[in-house]
Amino acid sequence: MSRGRGAVAALALLAVVGVSCNDDPNPDNYYTFTGEMVSDYLDNRPELFSDFTEILHRSKMYGMMATYGTYTCLAPTNEAIESYLKTLGKSSVAEMTDAECDTLAWNHIIKQAYFTMDLHDGNFPTSNMNDRYLTFSCDSDATNGNNIAYFVNKTAQMVVRDDSVENGVVHTLNHVIQPSSQYLPELIKETEGIHLFSDALFLTGLCDSLYEYLDETYTCGEDSVNKGYYITRAGTEQHLCYWIGKRMKRYSAFIEPDSIYEKNGITTLDELKAYAKQVYDAVYPEDAGLYDEDWTNRKNPLNRFVAYHLLPYYGGYNDWTVSDMNGVNLKTDCAVTSKIDCTDWFTTLMPHTIIKFSSPAKGLFINRKGVGNNYSVKGVKVLSPSEIGSVDQQALNGIFHFIDDILTFNVETRDVVFNDRIRIDAVTLSPEFMNCGARGSQNCTGFKVVEGWDFHGVTPNLNLRNRSTWNATYQDCVDFTGQFDISFKLPPVPKTTTYEVRFAYGSHPARGVVQVYFGEKDNMQPMGIPIDFRIYGTDPTIGWVADVDGDEDANRAIDKAMHNRGFMKEMDTWQQGGSENLRANNGKLRKILTTQTMSPEKEYWVRIRLVNENPQAELPINYFELCPKSIYAGEKAEDTH
Repeated sequence: MSRGRGAVAALALLAVVGVSCNDDPNPDNYYTFTGEMVSDYLDNRPELFSDFTEILHRSKMYGMMATYGTYTCLAPTNEAIESYLKTLGKSSVAEMTDAECDTLAWNHIIKQAYFTMDLHDGNFPTSNMNDRYLTFSCDSDATNGNNIAYFVNKTAQMVVRDDSVENGVVHTLNHVIQPSSQYLPELIKETEGIHLFSDALFLTGLCDSLYEYLDETYTCGEDSVNKGYYITRAGTEQHLCYWIGKRMKRYSAFIEPDSIYEKNGITTLDELKAYAKQVYDAVYPEDAGLYDEDWTNRKNPLNRFVAYHLLPYYGGYNDWTVSDMNGVNLKTDCAVTSKIDCTDWFTTLMPHTIIKFSSPAKGLFINRKGVGNNYSVKGVKVLSPSEIGSVDQQALNGIFHFIDDILTFNVETRDVVFNDRIRIDAVTLSPEFMNCGARGSQNCTGFKVVEGWDFHGVTPNLNLRNRSTWNATYQDCVDFTGQFDISFKLPPVPKTTTYEVRFAYGSHPARGVVQVYFGEKDNMQPMGIPIDFRIYGTDPTIGWVADVDGDEDANRAIDKAMHNRGFMKEMDTWQQGGSENLRANNGKLRKILTTQTMSPEKEYWVRIRLVNENPQAELPINYFELCPKSIYAGEKAEDTH
């Protein structure tokens, strides 16, 4: 498809796409070689790769491809490079500049090996060497018996794939990868089939919020970035971490195609303005009629409408909840999918609002209520890259996704969908962690600074753990070692009511004793006595007792006694390592920090300060919960999920 037809036909594809990127690959399309490095593989096939090999030499990347390591080489054929050269008005690689060779080489190499069996519809988990994320998608190949065809960035087909070499894997491409160099607003503006949203984006001036990219003031030594450094966990375990080399601002937009608006009787910008006014006058009656023509005002209904579609986080289709790890589907191996959908919550660019992502066994949804196919509010479906054809979704500083219905923060969302236990993964507490690709990475990633966090003058050893089935809930956590004193803002609550604020953590003798504070930034108060992370739940001050099989009354009594002491067991819906249920682990606990009335108009901060002297003390931050009174003290007892 052309870019325009891909956008217009996005929803039509839902009915006809019959392939899945998780289907078993056709063995006729891949082979396995041994004894070759990536460089040998390319050199031994000059009829296919001589041009790409020359580019690697010019860019000084050939030597890397000849050394031990772990790489994905997305190798374009000579024919693909010749077609690319024609677009530059050049006839040979010799006419390319060194800078052009650098960019082309970097775009086609990832410093991690990914076979197609490791990938799902969405982004490659690791960026290429040009710091750009590449999209993996599939379609049926009409020229090859309708077998599944695999694509990189929508247009480059893997004509041969999964060729194993000594230092990684090679996939042969029939097209050169050319990531867009446009900023997100410009990519949205030029894409056919989304004109109404684009017009609203520029009218409200929210486009101006989406132009940041690199923090030019950030520096980090190359050794720290490339060679890494060791940290100590659990008292003795040594783990290799890498500092981020660049700080990036990135964004994601979730956009309704014009065809979706048309199905809802909206064909003009004026009709979209009227729709937004109807929704947001009901949510904010105190503002009704006050800002209707003031398009850049953050309380204007159209401004609110557009802003709720925008997030200061960068995420591919498979990044919004926990998805997979080296071919392991964490949603099915670790989550108890009969009881929960994997969910995550994020702040949006609409002031004082959050958005919920849910991934049942199949699909990704926004603001859905229910579990699997048993839902009371369907929510808005996010379309996968394979469902929208060849539309280029990736901008220099962000990405946009198509959705199948109109997305709003309406009364039903606020009062029904978000009347829920809001479980906030620590890695979503700052855009920093996703924007540099640390979430879900196979490497431990270190941070000198974190957007929106305050270290109170003492920079701790802060890292995001590499994803592992034995890590914390949802396999991600933020880890501190050494003396630390940190504070950060929690996402806004959806409505004014009483909430119980909880902190989930794991006990270990190598951890520290911390004082936790909570409140508005300039008025945080200590939440009781310090929490000793070195003691386990069986300590009398906590009162953890294992569940009694078949005796729910006894188990509820245990839960109530713990709750009275300010603690809770962990959830029963996550199996660490695929087998150990967290609720059955006396080292996995939730501490109730406070119970108080909270308002979406206020910002609430948490401060965590180590109070014992231990230069090796460790504190993994797992998640926080904002649980409304309607859940923790409702007519029906709060579940254990």
